[in-house]
Amino acid sequence: MSRSVLVVAFATIAFATLSTLVADDASSVTPETKVLFEDDFEGRSELGEGYRTGRGMEAGWNIRDGVLFGEQVRDDHGSTMRKQMEFGDLHVSFDFRFSGGSRFNFVIDDNNEKSVHAGHVARASVSPKRISISDDKLGSMNLEVREKRKQKSLPAEEQKALDSLLARTQASAEISAKQGEWHHLEVIIRGTVMTVHLDGKQVVTLDSPGFAHPTKTQFGMTVNGTTIDFDNLKVFATE
Repeated sequence: MSRSVLVVAFATIAFATLSTLVADDASSVTPETKVLFEDDFEGRSELGEGYRTGRGMEAGWNIRDGVLFGEQVRDDHGSTMRKQMEFGDLHVSFDFRFSGGSRFNFVIDDNNEKSVHAGHVARASVSPKRISISDDKLGSMNLEVREKRKQKSLPAEEQKALDSLLARTQASAEISAKQGEWHHLEVIIRGTVMTVHLDGKQVVTLDSPGFAHPTKTQFGMTVNGTTIDFDNLKVFATE
């Protein structure tokens, strides 16, 4: 076999191998599975059926040119938007862009769960420099935990136990999400494990029992500051 033929053959094999690796890597983030729900926010100016906003926060959510814009309109709380959907595990993806806003939470709730504040069972908090995830059911949104955190002083052993609990139910990682640039986020909950991917790469994961809460009724965003933009929302089957 001539040298030129050998070079062509090697390049062909290398390209095929690289293509396989890329395909395998992509499938690990968004596998070829059934899409249960998707919304590209095209062709309308309002959220519409299946969504709800927080009281007094309606003006904080607008759709223009196929993009959902979220903006804080109350001084005491970020603007909330939730998609109503019943699920246990979850695989959701969407695009986001910081356009002045400081942070948003992707929040997962069970409206019927009374052991936590406002039904919060899990969340991913995203700022331009950091992504944090938390098991809200057992951690910071648990009513007993919230009461202890409000106390100005706890006995040393109780404070140590509280700090340990909060540490076990949270995880975070540094990121770089520049203002004005679109990014792609995927949030996956399978059993007790929550994982977040940013732009196709896994950035943070946590194993905590509260994530396995069996009945969840909604998910969505809470936006702080002005403005954060969203697009291409998809929910995938998890089985």
